[in-house]
Amino acid sequence: MVLTCKNSTTRQAATPSIKESIPLDRHGTTVVPAPTSRAPRQPGPHRSGRGTTVAGIGAGLLLIFCCAEPALIAAGVRAGIGAWLSSPWVIAVAVLLAAAVVAVIVRRRTRGDACCPPGSAPTVPAGRDRLPELGCVRVAVERAVSRYPAARTVAVGPHGTHLPVSTRAELGVDHIACGEADSATVGAVRALLAGADASVLPGAAAPHNLLESPESRPRPFPNLRLEELAFPAYDLVPTADYTAEVISGGLPLPGPCGMVLAARGCTYGCTFCHLPFGTKMRNQPLDRVVCEIEAQQAAGLEFVFFLDYVFGINRVFYSELCARLEGRGVGWVGQTRAEVVLKSDVAAWARAGCQGMWLGAESPAIADTGVHKRVSEAQIEEAVLKLRDAGITPFAFVLLGLPQDQACVSGRLVDWAAKLPAWFGINQLYLRPGTALYDELAPRYNGGVLPATWREVQEVTRRYRAAYPIDLDQQQQRLIELPNYLGNAIAPVAG
Repeated sequence: MVLTCKNSTTRQAATPSIKESIPLDRHGTTVVPAPTSRAPRQPGPHRSGRGTTVAGIGAGLLLIFCCAEPALIAAGVRAGIGAWLSSPWVIAVAVLLAAAVVAVIVRRRTRGDACCPPGSAPTVPAGRDRLPELGCVRVAVERAVSRYPAARTVAVGPHGTHLPVSTRAELGVDHIACGEADSATVGAVRALLAGADASVLPGAAAPHNLLESPESRPRPFPNLRLEELAFPAYDLVPTADYTAEVISGGLPLPGPCGMVLAARGCTYGCTFCHLPFGTKMRNQPLDRVVCEIEAQQAAGLEFVFFLDYVFGINRVFYSELCARLEGRGVGWVGQTRAEVVLKSDVAAWARAGCQGMWLGAESPAIADTGVHKRVSEAQIEEAVLKLRDAGITPFAFVLLGLPQDQACVSGRLVDWAAKLPAWFGINQLYLRPGTALYDELAPRYNGGVLPATWREVQEVTRRYRAAYPIDLDQQQQRLIELPNYLGNAIAPVAG
């Protein structure tokens, strides 16, 4: 997403919590492309200090969201920046330019000529097992720079946070801002207006966190308090063009779908899972969550996806949320874990409008793979049946290629998925920077050191899959042919 500061009419918009991936544009499996040959633009004399003045109100700035976030997120972040910096001009651009840019992107997607073309039938929420590709972001950078050549460019998101030097080179931006996207955006604007000129912001190194990565990395901007954030001007977004699986008559179908993130973080320690919001739970105020849903309903959306990593993990918080959603006429899908389902009142979820729930099933032998996810095959089946009995359509994530997964190696995983009374989506394991499994395995496939570029990251996963005891593509094809594979239920949205 590309934004810039420019004089215009003011309107207060508001920001949602931000997920580093795009849950509403699900293109199936993608890979990170190799770095391009174009070198990053070097900051010139007009880029030092506060940079170029735009419309006489401060630093000229383009913000590049990795990967391109929905307009509703971008507009909200910019509105938040305007509020924190007391600049009505920044707020104005939040709602006007973001809506215009994404309208163009959406129109291009529906015509089939987007820089990130739609994939085939959706399978699972994008970004769950890998970072989105940077190709479309690079195109957005080039378009923005051609339109605003004097502006300084900043990239925010997980790519830059994990591999700032490589991301800066691949995108050709002036700065990388590390941390959660919304907090990094605000922090970068503040830093640049204060005269910062480092290529990686905020510029200081952070000690390693053994729960994330043993390597030192740039210190991220501190997280903003969730209650400081507002939510976007949804009426300025072509919400009907963002689709996901919605439930109609108990069957999953593609349809317009909003996004809600009631709580950030996950306290579970699965080593393969990328946690852009960390391991500490942070709940939004319930009033905010309800108002955000109401705003999306007012914009014409009747269905939303709760992007919380583990819906129901805090029983008090989610019980109260469900109680407040009853009777509001909104349908929703979420994602959680089997053991949380078994401890929860899922009938209350159904009364609150829950029509579908994703479970992180992964494999019937997941508990024996050493990735710190101790969920038994019996728990998965019991949770699926409990959801079904409550009138909630169960979905299951299936993950191929986990280390030492005997169910995958033997082929039993396919038989298990075939008998699972749930729709399932498929991913192959992608070794992602920022995960403990990546730190453990990546050096084995990269000459004993962690990758320094996205080309190397991509190659590490390719080598890992090639060395796996079985042909993962062949096993995936067997799964795709099963009648309860989600791709066989949801047809691609026609352009």
